[in-house]
Amino acid sequence: MVAGNSAERQNEPHHVLIISQNAGMARVWKALFEQKNCRVVCATSPQEGISSSHTISPALILLDVNLPESERLNLCRELRSTTDGALLMLDASARNPDVLEYHRAGVDETVSASISLMALFIKSLTWLARQGSGIPR
Repeated sequence: MVAGNSAERQNEPHHVLIISQNAGMARVWKALFEQKNCRVVCATSPQEGISSSHTISPALILLDVNLPESERLNLCRELRSTTDGALLMLDASARNPDVLEYHRAGVDETVSASISLMALFIKSLTWLARQGSGIPR
């Protein structure tokens, strides 16, 4: 019976929340995740992202917003309070973010915004797989 429950969970689509002010990139990420049978919700503002996270409790949040550091930290804390899913934050700042401070705020991984699209996608799938999801290769 337990094996059946595990198999059922692996076949369920996983919810991915993309919070990005870049609508074009959000569409690209959405298409990639949908090819892997994920249900994707895109939000263009922090408020919309928090609301969506409360609604769907995503397995993965991809955060790509340009906010002052204190606001971004608060956003991360609020998102973390809505889900146990992985929280990946893209950082476009010229200086290195305080990774420890973001970790304390609930971010699982801080990634440079200069990362390639496919490298970010593979990282995201890896985080989903760590949660026991059956993401196909």
